[in-house]
Amino acid sequence: MSREPTSPDGFGDRGKAIEVALRAHRLIGEMLGREFYSVPAFDMLFDLYLLDNSKPRSLTSLCGASPAPVRTALRTINRMVDRGLLVRVPDSRDARRVNVALTQEATGLMDGFFNALAAILS
Repeated sequence: MSREPTSPDGFGDRGKAIEVALRAHRLIGEMLGREFYSVPAFDMLFDLYLLDNSKPRSLTSLCGASPAPVRTALRTINRMVDRGLLVRVPDSRDARRVNVALTQEATGLMDGFFNALAAILS
């Protein structure tokens, strides 16, 4: 599934919706301060969604997608795996490494979110 700008059902520019959501999320964090506003799950879902599962994303690297402490990020990833939003995939080249990917359900939820946001913006 491509994350390129499209017009789903004629509802504005989906790429613009993704950009607005990401910028708004970052702006809130900058304005309020990350110590008061941190949504690790959203940061990580954004990261994986924009990556489009075209490259493996290591567990360690995904933790870095959020400003949350590593332990908090790992707990968040575990909850998203339990919820069926993420899946862990062993790295075929390095047995010590675990990659993380969005499930089809999570991709569908993110698609729906950005389609709805594009509709709001149009």
